[in-house]
Amino acid sequence: MLDVAPHAAASLLSSGLSSVSPAVTPWTEQPQRDWSNLAPHTVLTAAELYPRICVRDPYFALKDVTVMGQGEVVARIPVQQDPDAEAGIIGIAEAGRHMAILGSCAAALVTPKDGQHFYLACGARGEWLNRGATGRATDLLWGLAQASLTGKRTATARTLLSNSDGTPVFRLEVDYNVLSAAAFTRLFGEARVDMRREPRRDDGVQRTPEEWARMRQNPYSKALALHDWRPDGESLTASLGPVTVDLCKGHFALHPVMPVAVVASGMTRVATTLLRKLEGAPWARVLAKDVRLKADSLAYAGQTVTFGAARRSHEGADHTFTCQASVGERVVAELDVTFERVE
Repeated sequence: MLDVAPHAAASLLSSGLSSVSPAVTPWTEQPQRDWSNLAPHTVLTAAELYPRICVRDPYFALKDVTVMGQGEVVARIPVQQDPDAEAGIIGIAEAGRHMAILGSCAAALVTPKDGQHFYLACGARGEWLNRGATGRATDLLWGLAQASLTGKRTATARTLLSNSDGTPVFRLEVDYNVLSAAAFTRLFGEARVDMRREPRRDDGVQRTPEEWARMRQNPYSKALALHDWRPDGESLTASLGPVTVDLCKGHFALHPVMPVAVVASGMTRVATTLLRKLEGAPWARVLAKDVRLKADSLAYAGQTVTFGAARRSHEGADHTFTCQASVGERVVAELDVTFERVE
């Protein structure tokens, strides 16, 4: 297991999971159903999930989140971004985004105190199960997550992503630090931004969550606009930013920070770009064999993030990279990944 507790959170982990802080999110006035004993096959609505896990659309894109048992949920998973150099039905960073959110939904079922909590993904271990090259999926995928508390303020979710026909394709285990709304505000209050400059006008039209999502521009459907690419032998760096508030939509409420999965997408993109360069094959496609991520910090809106990748080893079709994302001298996340070239 990775030792991945964020440094900032460590000082408050002894404070306990306190009740909701009404200043944190705009959903506190909504009544919440008792989740202590939900029956199997209960469907959890977006209106119920958003206040509890403190993320929302467009970052949240799960459909039909359904309780299967204690700490266990299933959902339908959309593919919103072209996998580019990855030869799977979905890129590993996007898969990580959806599965980490699904894992937080499962963890919310077993969190002992009710109310709002922030599930900060701080580590992950993953493996691509289908070794054959494919194209981007056009149908909704299936996601399964089983979560358990590993400490008073930590949780782990074991997730499985399957094709539309039920064939497993990606396994991911995600670790979380679980912070009450009050604890999160004390830790990350400096990141607070009024993300809606003025209230949305009430036009009296009733909309589904999908329709509301379409009204909010989705920054997670396209690759990051990296710049300042700098190759150096078997290493490569690129930059993003300053990070805009729009790039953090839905994560977190009133506190725009880059999601760990989006940070991971920058690292994997630099790694696959480097692989193509070193192979002299701009068309090459790969599959991830082994993925290990740790996230010790957060990147806030307004900061510039630098992504770097270095090829650590190369044996046959396998290329192993060590990647890093940083803001100045502060490391935000690290990724070790082995890509197998399949085309």
